[in-house]
Amino acid sequence: MKGLKTIVFISLLVLTAVNVLFGVNLKGTTIYVAIRSLPETDFFMEKTAEFTRETGIKVRYVVYPELQLREKIVMDMVSGQGAYDVIALDCVYVTEFAEKDWIYPLDEFVDKEELSDFFEKVLGLFTHKGHLYALPVYSEITHLMYRKDIFDKLGISVPQTFDELWETAKKLNNPPKMYGIAMRGLRGDGMNVYTWTSFLRGFGGKFFDENWHPVFNNEAGVKATEFYAGILRNFGPPGVSSYTWDDVQSAFTSGKVAMIMDANNFMTRIEDPSKSAIAGKIGYALIPAGPSGRHPGIYSMGLAISKIGAKTEKEKLAAAEFIKWATSFDIQLDCALQRGVVSSARKSVFNNPAFQAKFGEDTYPGWLSSTVKSYELANPQFRPLIPEWREVGNIIGIAVEQVIAGGKSVKEALDWAAKEAERIMRESGKLK
Repeated sequence: MKGLKTIVFISLLVLTAVNVLFGVNLKGTTIYVAIRSLPETDFFMEKTAEFTRETGIKVRYVVYPELQLREKIVMDMVSGQGAYDVIALDCVYVTEFAEKDWIYPLDEFVDKEELSDFFEKVLGLFTHKGHLYALPVYSEITHLMYRKDIFDKLGISVPQTFDELWETAKKLNNPPKMYGIAMRGLRGDGMNVYTWTSFLRGFGGKFFDENWHPVFNNEAGVKATEFYAGILRNFGPPGVSSYTWDDVQSAFTSGKVAMIMDANNFMTRIEDPSKSAIAGKIGYALIPAGPSGRHPGIYSMGLAISKIGAKTEKEKLAAAEFIKWATSFDIQLDCALQRGVVSSARKSVFNNPAFQAKFGEDTYPGWLSSTVKSYELANPQFRPLIPEWREVGNIIGIAVEQVIAGGKSVKEALDWAAKEAERIMRESGKLK
């Protein structure tokens, strides 16, 4: 009985500490969250009653389709309405929102020990001028995924370089039964540019010089685009120039493609026997290296506090408590173990024995080790974290798609894109 009283007393102390934070009583505070539906967000939305019981903070979700979420949030910011206290924010938009003073830094709300549990490169995606503006709720890193059964049968080694990737795709290409490789072809800063950038970086290229002149149309950019378009035209499935990430995934799970390069968390679906014809036959590896090394793609969606919405101290503190809870170890581990979702950015989740037992090397060869190593290799500036990126990236995506489809030569397409990017940078004032 004495032990039970002690547990109850400690629980009350914890509850009181959360309800009264920084001298502010948060019980009864209601916050509004603008978000989109993902397995990760669906999971914590279902668990919100637990958060309310623990903190006394009520949460109301406003769920938008992916393509509408940013538009709705920007409209809310510009209008000054302030309908949302917490917003789900793609990492590529953090700089824009921070520079427009739309979101609060989170530095004062999360201690350094807690932050050290996240992969450093993921936090880098949400950092601007030394301040952290969001915590990751969904993260991904690119992998090479391949038909391990076929590689083992034919005695083929996993390609370690761009040249080996080309030769392996060529060797395994046997249309229409099997195609050597599939990657994103459809235009878009988050479509073909996301995977193409690994080749731009791998050939030693970059998007801009130190004065913000576009330079992705130089020799490195030409080599990257020739390689990317060439390997897809020669060894990819028909129509690959219009492939989204979903098309890449579907082509692989159908058993018609030998290799893909895309997000590590494809694993959940491609290993599901009800959705994949190749479940249990897949290997995972680091993406191949170019002359300038390996440059895996990195992306994350985080939760940030709106300055326009969270106007009072109560709302700001309640929003911070919600973000810490939604991105906590317990939520992310439970989501992984109960739903098979593997998009956490917490090192403690990947190091957890139950997680390793479920997703380790014996079950999914190479997946866990490649994921951790890729996060270590990644560069937060893989795609430039600048407000102009969305427009510039979409322009580059048009050029890359045109080359894959055979509509323009590499140099013609990249020169056009560079000219358009220069215009964008001049109009924004970055390029004088």
